[in-house]
Amino acid sequence: MNNQTGSKAQRRVGTAVRWVLGLATAAVIIWLAVRNWDDLRQIDLDVEAGWLIGAIATSFAATLLLAAGWRELIGGYGTPLACQPALRIWMLSQATRYLPTGLVPIAARASLAAPLGVNRAAAGASVVVETATLVGWAAVFAALWAPSDWLGTAGGWLVRIVIGAGAAVGLATLPWTLAGASTWWRRVDRLMRRVVLLRPIADRIPPSALSAQRSTVWQATLMYGSSVALRLVATVLLALAVVGAGTGDVWLVAGATAAGVLVGMVGITPAGLGVREVVVAALLADRFGIGDAAAFAIAVRVLEFAHELVLLPIAAAVGRASSAEAPR
Repeated sequence: MNNQTGSKAQRRVGTAVRWVLGLATAAVIIWLAVRNWDDLRQIDLDVEAGWLIGAIATSFAATLLLAAGWRELIGGYGTPLACQPALRIWMLSQATRYLPTGLVPIAARASLAAPLGVNRAAAGASVVVETATLVGWAAVFAALWAPSDWLGTAGGWLVRIVIGAGAAVGLATLPWTLAGASTWWRRVDRLMRRVVLLRPIADRIPPSALSAQRSTVWQATLMYGSSVALRLVATVLLALAVVGAGTGDVWLVAGATAAGVLVGMVGITPAGLGVREVVVAALLADRFGIGDAAAFAIAVRVLEFAHELVLLPIAAAVGRASSAEAPR
């Protein structure tokens, strides 16, 4: 009886946490969109509806593919998840990236996935792996297509090749890196246990929980790469729709966006807010003018906001339905 009462209390707490996270991040997203509304109005509203619909659909597909990539990745850690709970966990934790510090998504994903049997350490590690993989793919695409001056006068082809090749090697070797994670973590674990204050952390992260199946990591890595590529396609379609871009601007827009994503993801602001937009606007200013370039960069972000505003209530509804169906 006590166990049942405890289980009910845990479900209620979990539901409350999901709703608080969802409502808080939705509020932040709405606030950011409202704050940037004046910049968005600078866009020439002679919109090509066909290109815009294509941009929305493609960007939405890229978002869902990210969630599918995480589902594949977490399955590699030994806990397969169904599509609906995977989408719910990923979406609710992903939205928290707009909250201060980069640690909130790690804690959120770990706490949301734990009731389904996912090891907290593996769930938290999956956020780090996901971020690193997305940075790697953004670096590859930026090295291929970003404008020649995206790194400034100190850049040039040598730095471009080093960045692109380094990212490609990192992505190619990631499955082996994660498969052998338990080996190097055991060394870290031994060092941590020598320090009294770090022993509780070591107890929470068993080395065996950090090793992932190699073939599954390969599939997740490719899915993440496909998602980044789709996101770049969506931005190109958006540029065709709202700022008068032509087919000759495809690689310029895709490369500038990839460079913005890369710099934004390694920046200091939550989810690269502001950093990514500045980089994209600067790289596209010569072609479209600073006003349209800045408004376009913000429009790309707002397109992501719109998806999250749609997916957040869906994710919460899925979680509510799952809780209602759980045995009592």
